Amino acid sequence: MKRKRWEVRLAGQGGQGLGLAGIILAEAAVRDGKNAVMTHSYGAQQRGGPSRADVVISNERIDYPQVLDADVLVIFCEAAFDRYHHRLASDGFLVVDSSQARRSLVEGARSIPLPFADIAQQVTGSIISANMVALGFVAELTKLVSRRALVGALRKHSPKDSLQANQTALERGIQIAKSIKSGENWGH
Repeated sequence: MKRKRWEVRLAGQGGQGLGLAGIILAEAAVRDGKNAVMTHSYGAQQRGGPSRADVVISNERIDYPQVLDADVLVIFCEAAFDRYHHRLASDGFLVVDSSQARRSLVEGARSIPLPFADIAQQVTGSIISANMVALGFVAELTKLVSRRALVGALRKHSPKDSLQANQTALERGIQIAKSIKSGENWGH
């Protein structure tokens, strides 16, 4: 991690597991000896309403716990794109679940559309773990946290009945990021 402070926003709808993904990312950062703050916001109706998880990670003390301009913005639906795409840092990563949102271009951003829900369906039999595919992808892409810390945090916070599926999905996201970084055709 070259920067002193990283801001990550996961945005979508209630029921997509964004809070869990944010908790796991923040815990992994702490396990790696960094400072982290996670905040979560969702609409009055949990399932289907707007939802977001913000994680700030720093090697130094965090003096402001809110995401101002996300270094990484992960979008899980069109409404989240509309609401948050303008809050992306000029050199940030825009990661879009292309199986659930069509738009993925923001001027100056490095846009990465990937069908997280479709990938989760293929590797776990359910789209529920799309959040973990995205989390594994972002963690490997940015190297914000180590794989060891990420898996440890996942094991601590994942519901027992979905731990295996979440771990499989997380590992698939990590594999895809490694393939993309090495220039391979990752397939899905």
